[in-house]
Amino acid sequence: MYRFLATITIAILLFVGCSQEIDKIEYNNELKNNENNVDENPSGFSGSEIDNKDINTEVDKKPVESNYKYVIDTNKSIEENIDNILKNMSLNEKIGQLFIVDADSLNNGNTLTNITDNANDIIKTYNPSGVIFFKNNIETINQTYDLISNLQESSALPLFISVDEEGGLVSRIAKNPNMHATILPNSKVIGETNNPKNAYEIGTILAREISSLGFNMDFAPVADVNTNKDNEVIGVRAYGSDKDLVGDMVYNAVQGIQSENVSAVIKHFPGHGDTTNDTHTGSVVVNHNIDRLREVEFIPFIRGIEASVDGVMMAHIKVPNVTKDDIEASLSKEIVTDLLRKELGYNGLVITDALNMGAIANEYSAQEACVKAILAGVDILLMPIPFEESYVNLMKAVNEGVITEDRIDESVKRILTVKINRKLFEEHIKNPHEVLGNNNHKKIIEDINSK
Repeated sequence: MYRFLATITIAILLFVGCSQEIDKIEYNNELKNNENNVDENPSGFSGSEIDNKDINTEVDKKPVESNYKYVIDTNKSIEENIDNILKNMSLNEKIGQLFIVDADSLNNGNTLTNITDNANDIIKTYNPSGVIFFKNNIETINQTYDLISNLQESSALPLFISVDEEGGLVSRIAKNPNMHATILPNSKVIGETNNPKNAYEIGTILAREISSLGFNMDFAPVADVNTNKDNEVIGVRAYGSDKDLVGDMVYNAVQGIQSENVSAVIKHFPGHGDTTNDTHTGSVVVNHNIDRLREVEFIPFIRGIEASVDGVMMAHIKVPNVTKDDIEASLSKEIVTDLLRKELGYNGLVITDALNMGAIANEYSAQEACVKAILAGVDILLMPIPFEESYVNLMKAVNEGVITEDRIDESVKRILTVKINRKLFEEHIKNPHEVLGNNNHKKIIEDINSK
């Protein structure tokens, strides 16, 4: 029902409020000349005002679905290509680029393993920036490769096809024996070798194998410093408890992953290593002050930034001795903009952790959380469920002046920059049967495990 209501509402917004039409024939809008400061919040909006408004469902009209494909000119600069794409994008398409949705959301919440008419329609209608796969979406090599190829074919802009593939405990692909991928060790094992070159080697293998299937974004490596022995959420997923060792490992893992044109996303800023509770189920508080974060938790993230990491994932933890309010880091302007962007100098993609996790879902509606995150300076909203309602709410926030279109453009520019840099607009043909679990990869892992 929500998808029906959301679709209708978008039509109303297109009719009464949108300055641009979805139909590519009418894309003649000009980019605004002035740059918007991410700090700006002209109405003092918190997120809930729009969330609580009634949705008018009187008009039954579906957004236009286009077979249009954006292309880039390799003879032009990245900036020129981005400007050319932006001036032809509707507000609807820009809003869509702020979302990475889970694959099952393209299939009415049911497991998606093959392209469906519904999945095709949703991609063409909402234009999400990407899709995240989980283990239920990954059955066999051919099935996964074909599903990814078909999803990309449906999209006007190339999709981020993402996955949590850290190696060891969190391995959506390698844990499926049908994929015969190389089995990689937990990050703790790599850290114990005390050789950052091993993090590079494993990052390269990991990215080479998943990219052969069509994945181009990996939510890895973990950049948390595991300083709490009771931390079962991070634990062996971290490289260790020494901030400098973890930093060296993160730097090398990022470079290894991105050497294969897969975007690395380090996580979970501002640091999830000294926790005992789990943000998947509820609120988590870290009581460290800013001096402690600068001394320990920030170090691996700084090293990841030095390695030119494409993405940083925000944790849903609260840090009340750092922020002026009791709000999760993923929704906090003080954390996202003041610390990560300004103090650490990071200008890449900022991505929320999954917005259906208990730490957020127990406190906010998906619509409210998405608006708060964008106002905080986040670029990509990961897995708000249902994402259609959040899409509608962001559209309304822009139309009502709560969020400026210039602010949306800032994030879309960062997204397009990564998509161009990682060559997502170019065709890549690999044979995953030859790449996954090949003997060279296995030999490298055997050597690392023996040390």
